[in-house]
Amino acid sequence: MDLFPDLSMDELYKESMALTKAEAKKAIKNVLKPLLSERLIPMVLERSGLDEQLTHDNIPKQKWLDMCKLMKAFPVRIHGTLSIEEAFVTGGGVHLKEVDPSTMESKLVNGLYFCGEVLDIHGYTGGYNITAAFSTGYMAGQSAAQQ
Repeated sequence: MDLFPDLSMDELYKESMALTKAEAKKAIKNVLKPLLSERLIPMVLERSGLDEQLTHDNIPKQKWLDMCKLMKAFPVRIHGTLSIEEAFVTGGGVHLKEVDPSTMESKLVNGLYFCGEVLDIHGYTGGYNITAAFSTGYMAGQSAAQQ
């Protein structure tokens, strides 16, 4: 799976290195957050043989290149399905830090509101997700109408 289909290998390498250089004192696990989901970062670093606590000055260039190659051709092996109880997975979406919880308005774009499955909310099945969808939808709708 190509995690960055819009970037060439060289562009991905340069962009990711530029991120580490811009925040040279930060651990690479934190620097990669704009590029990869938090749950994918440890897996990509481990498969590339990179310590997640490395900083820019200590990055082995060949291993970083290997990491970029992995992100351009990430292997996904499917071994079957799970039971229906384990099959429900919802993840991703608009990060909650980018949303004002009192109005559900974007902190980045005025007048833009988010609710429900668009948000990066992880919950158990059994009513929790629908409750979050209804409550955030109500708040977003009320807030948008007031504005």
